[in-house]
Amino acid sequence: MKLAAVALSFTALLAPVTGWTQAPRPIVLAGTWEQHGPGAGLLLTMIYTEAFRQLNVPLQIRVLPAMRASAEAVAGNVDGELVRAYDYGRMQPSLIRVEEPVLYLTVAAYAHKPGIKVQGWDSLHGSPYRVEYRNGYVVVRQRLESVLPAGSLSAVGGAEQGLRKVMLGRTDLYVDSEEMLQPILQSDAFRGSGIYNAGVLERAPTYGYLTRGHEQLAIRLADVLRKMRASGQMERFRNIAYDPARWPCAHAPAGCEASVPR
Repeated sequence: MKLAAVALSFTALLAPVTGWTQAPRPIVLAGTWEQHGPGAGLLLTMIYTEAFRQLNVPLQIRVLPAMRASAEAVAGNVDGELVRAYDYGRMQPSLIRVEEPVLYLTVAAYAHKPGIKVQGWDSLHGSPYRVEYRNGYVVVRQRLESVLPAGSLSAVGGAEQGLRKVMLGRTDLYVDSEEMLQPILQSDAFRGSGIYNAGVLERAPTYGYLTRGHEQLAIRLADVLRKMRASGQMERFRNIAYDPARWPCAHAPAGCEASVPR
């Protein structure tokens, strides 16, 4: 009788263990934008947080320089990238494009020297300008290489460094996304600097990318993003992310809260 009681107790102890299931491994996506600063970084965080909540899939976002984000995705050390150009898929065949745009981004050229005006990539053809872009933006690099004379193009590690070099006259144009630079130019470091938008080179949809093995997730994610856009949720998030009231906290130590309204 005592032996039976001991056996029953042992069985009871085992019951929770055998019924326990391991939590799913989170999907880790690399991004090149600060998650909680204003503008596109905050918008991407809100979009992906809500999309993966609807998919019931845990998500982690890892902020990396653009070149490293690409290398980590290709190596399979992360599960994909938050946002890249459409042509990025042709350059990185090991990645799967999520076939619904996440954001529409504007590539623009920024100058400090007065009087520079550009419009479209072809306007730079044969130009005398010293042009810089953010390292790791392979599609932008390809576009610029196709129109600029040899030796006039260089890369920089980050947006702020690129803007400082323009401000100091070390380069004539810095090319990056307007959505990235707009809040930075409103920060204390650059407000009143005299840097201006010299013209738009391209406005295009951008997409998320996942590593091989996530084909079904790519299809499901595209469907969720499509529904979020149709419902107006994307636009609501955009209005929050690009609210100028958030710009002063772009480089505050704690950043801005990435609250996701439902």
